[in-house]
Formats: sequence, structure tokens, C-alpha cells
Amino acid sequence: MSPRHARISVSTLPGQVAGVRDQVVRQVGAWGVPFDDDTEEIIRLVPSELVTNAVVHAGGEVTVALYHHPGHLVIDVLDDSPTPPIHRTAETWEECGRGLELVDALAVSTGWEPTKSGKSVWALLKVPASAPEPAQRATALRQFFTRQAPTRALRALAVASAS
Repeated sequence: MSPRHARISVSTLPGQVAGVRDQVVRQVGAWGVPFDDDTEEIIRLVPSELVTNAVVHAGGEVTVALYHHPGHLVIDVLDDSPTPPIHRTAETWEECGRGLELVDALAVSTGWEPTKSGKSVWALLKVPASAPEPAQRATALRQFFTRQAPTRALRALAVASAS
């Protein structure tokens, strides 16, 4: 299966991060990735933290790029600032400063790279493998029942004959 990708433009107006989280979850779900509540929460939290950092610290245009290959999801946030993200340890009383630590804890790997117009900050997540495409699922079920039908029919016939 070839990798899938999508791009989401982010409005830098206050309060827009929640909408981005929802769009990311909807897109990943549309790709057929089966996820439980924990996986969904991770898929919500990681772009939320990365986009919030881009909006607060970089300003300018922000884009979320998603790349999915069965079992893996890359969430890549691009912004206009060449300044690298800063990992810091927040004090217990501080309300901010834990986002990148949290992303690091939830992701398989993370990183950042300079781009022509700023930077890319990304996280690689492990996600459940995609469910088969509907056509593949129908073909697999048809093959299963075609192979199984004679045996089932013979068993049903044997039970009916014994009665």
C-alpha cells in the first residue's frame, strides 16, 4: 500500500487549535486507521502541542502535513520561523513549557529540520495497521465463505441427516 498524505492549513487566530485536532483525527479515521480511545487521544494531543508551539512562537503561516503508511503516522508542522524548537524543563508551577517533552514521550521519534521558508517539526507515531479497503474486505470475505461453504454445507447436511 502506498503512503497516504494530507495537508491542513492552520489559521493562527486564537482558538483554532481545537479545529486542527479534529481535522487530524477525521483524516486519520478516513484512511481507515482503527484506533481506540488512547490512540485517538495521542493523535489529538501531538498536533495540538506542535501547532500551539508554531502559532505562539513562530507566527506566520502554519501547515500540518500528515503522512500515513500502515502502522505509522507522521505529523509534520511547518511554520515560517527558522528558529529551532527549544526543549526546556518547566518548573512545577509553570503552566507552559511541557509540550515538546510530552510529544517526545508519546512519539516513536521526533525531530525538526530547516526548510526554505522556515522549519518543519515532526513526530512519528505508531498506529494500528489500517483496516483493509472495502473492496479488499469484500473480496477476502467472498473467498473465505467460498472456501468454507462446502464444508459447512456438508456438516449441515450431516446434522440434518442424523436427525
